[in-house]
Parts: sequence; C-alpha cells; structure tokens
Amino acid sequence: MLTNILDRHRGPYIFCVVRPGKKPGFYKSEWLKGSTEREDVGPEALALLTDPRDTVLQVAVWSEREACFVTVIRGEKDL
Repeated sequence: MLTNILDRHRGPYIFCVVRPGKKPGFYKSEWLKGSTEREDVGPEALALLTDPRDTVLQVAVWSEREACFVTVIRGEKDL
C-alpha cells in the first residue's frame, strides 16, 4: 500500500517523527534532517519505528515538491 501512495506523490520526502511527551497524553514531534528518496521511505521508516533505543510512535512523510504530508506510518505502539 505504501508503494501505491508514493507512486502518486513526488519526492524527495522528509520525515517528521512523533514521540511521547513528558506528561501522559502529550506528544512531541521533530523534523528529521535530510531527505529520502521513494525507494528508501519504507525501510527507513520501519527502522525508526522498530529501533529499541528510540520511542518513535509515528513517522509522517512530507513531500518536498508538493509541500504536503502524503502519509503517516504508525508503529505497533499506538497513540
């Protein structure tokens, strides 16, 4: 399904990750530096979500050319 979405939207892409905040029920987001090409979006997002040293809950994918979010990839840990 991710491939279908990325076929319809042009990259390169930037990630915005969501992590739990300090208070329960609050979250913080962070734009990651650097851009990602279409074929690397899935593997890189999966690596961020499954890294045991990090607390990433979601990876929002932003298309630089279209200037909009094209999808959000969620991990097993839900908001």
